[in-house]
Amino acid sequence: MLLSLLIFLIISNAVSLRRDKSILFSRVVIKTLLLTSFIAISNLYVNPLEKGIGIYGGLFNVNALTQTFNIFIFLISAVILTLTSFYPRKVYAKEFYSPFYRLFTKKLSYNKNLISNKNGEQFRIIEYALIIVFIICGAVFLISTGDLISVFLSIELQSYGLYILSTLYRDSESATASGLTYFLLGGLSSCFILLGSALLYANSGTTNLDNIYVIYYITEDLM
Repeated sequence: MLLSLLIFLIISNAVSLRRDKSILFSRVVIKTLLLTSFIAISNLYVNPLEKGIGIYGGLFNVNALTQTFNIFIFLISAVILTLTSFYPRKVYAKEFYSPFYRLFTKKLSYNKNLISNKNGEQFRIIEYALIIVFIICGAVFLISTGDLISVFLSIELQSYGLYILSTLYRDSESATASGLTYFLLGGLSSCFILLGSALLYANSGTTNLDNIYVIYYITEDLM
C-alpha cells in the first residue's frame, strides 16, 4: 500500500504544474495511512503472526509487535499531516463578551469564507507529502528489520527524507544551515554504523541478527 502510494506521489509530483496541490496530496496520504492502519489491525488476527514471519530471506521479520508499532506510526503520521491538509481560517470573538468570559466559555465564531495565509509557503510545497511517505517507509522497515544490511538501508532511507525535510524552506538561511549540519552529522554516524557492522561480520561471519544472537550465546556457554 505504501509503495503504491509512493509511486503515485512521484508520478503526480513529476507532472503537476500547480504548487497549491500540496493540500490535496496531504489528504490523499492521510486517507492511505488510515486504510493501511486498518489493514495492519486486521493482520493482528492472523495466526502465523504470533510466532513471526521472515520475508526476503530473513531481511525483515513481521510479527504482532512490529504490526502494533506500525499502526502507531501510521496514526501519528496521519495526525501530523492534518497540520498541512486544511487551510487555517480566521476566528472572530463576539464583541459583547468580555475577554475573560471569552477565555473560559470559548464563544468564538469562524468565518467560513475568509482563509488566513492561504498562500503560505507551507501550503505550496508539493514534495512535503512525498518526503513524509519516504520517512514512514524507513521507519516501518527499521522496526521490522532482521539483518544488519537492512538496518543500515532503513536508517539511510529515513535519514535522507529528514535531511530534505529540514531544508524545505529554500529561501531560509537557517533551514539550509541546519540541513547541511544534519547531513554531515548523519554521514559521520553512517560511517560508524558501517564500521560496527563490518566488525560484527568479520567476527561472526553473518549479518543476520538472529544468527549473531545464537553465536553470542553459544560462545558464552563455551567460555
